[in-house]
Amino acid sequence: MRVSESNEKKGRRSGRTLPFLYYIAAIGRELIPRPLRRLQRWLTLRNWEKRPDADYIRSRVDFYCRRHFRSCYFSVKASDIKVGKITCPSSYIYDVRRYLRGFQSSLLLNFFGGDTFANPGVPTIMRSRRLDFKCDNGVLLNLDSRRHFLRPQDPVEFSDKKPLLLFRGVMKDKPHRIRFFEMWKDSPLMDIADTTPPYDIPGHSRPLSIADHFDYQFILVLEGNDVASALQWVMASNCVPVMTRPTVEGWLMHSRLIPGVHYIQIADDFSDVEEKIRYYTDHSHEAELIARESKEWAKQFNDTRRENIISYLVLEKYFRDEDS
Repeated sequence: MRVSESNEKKGRRSGRTLPFLYYIAAIGRELIPRPLRRLQRWLTLRNWEKRPDADYIRSRVDFYCRRHFRSCYFSVKASDIKVGKITCPSSYIYDVRRYLRGFQSSLLLNFFGGDTFANPGVPTIMRSRRLDFKCDNGVLLNLDSRRHFLRPQDPVEFSDKKPLLLFRGVMKDKPHRIRFFEMWKDSPLMDIADTTPPYDIPGHSRPLSIADHFDYQFILVLEGNDVASALQWVMASNCVPVMTRPTVEGWLMHSRLIPGVHYIQIADDFSDVEEKIRYYTDHSHEAELIARESKEWAKQFNDTRRENIISYLVLEKYFRDEDS
């Protein structure tokens, strides 16, 4: 979505990388010979244990890859993970190859690109995993990063935003969104609309740009098939995410988010939404603290070098046979 001229003048930015820039950078990395990529990995990881945040890095690596795996469970050659050979969006392929090409091409792995409906039965590199904690096979990398990890600029102070809960999204074939809309479409505390065309139907509206969301104090974030793609940029803004407890986690480490600290938690059946918004509207200082803590959480992913170190170490742990 394009940012309006008025938003540009206000200094607002969605922080989303333009598609052609993303693919130019991705294809450029593909042209670097694999030996040089392995050298790059070595240089990135050199002396990382001496960094002052080494314990933090270990904690994140252990979060994304919970244990070592036996390589006998792996079935796909690293050299076969490429656009045209694996059926999934190319952004997943380019994001995993960004780090995978720093390893031997003969290594075996399992890879899944797409929405996660169930945790895998074998150790698999993926974008997200279900929070049923029944298995540790899901190994997380920051895949489809252009969509899920933005660096927005929101100069609007929390106190200057509208004290309303905003939601804009397609509701067609999404029962939980339809249920929310039917329950709260007439609430004076909310500005919610279906962005499914045509837009001249009551309750429908044209989509809002990310930057236009920054006019509101509260933004509803609902999971789809897996993680809610909007959560990271909402947390990185000066707004407060409003959502049910996560059932899926990804690179953002959703299971470590604390209700009332990083987001406003609402009931799974949406029955208490108006009550929660009314409370935090009346206690705006508490809401503003959540916005600040939420933004601090999002900031930890902005250190590009550290994110590269963590990604390489996740793959190293994944490839390290537990019997070796």
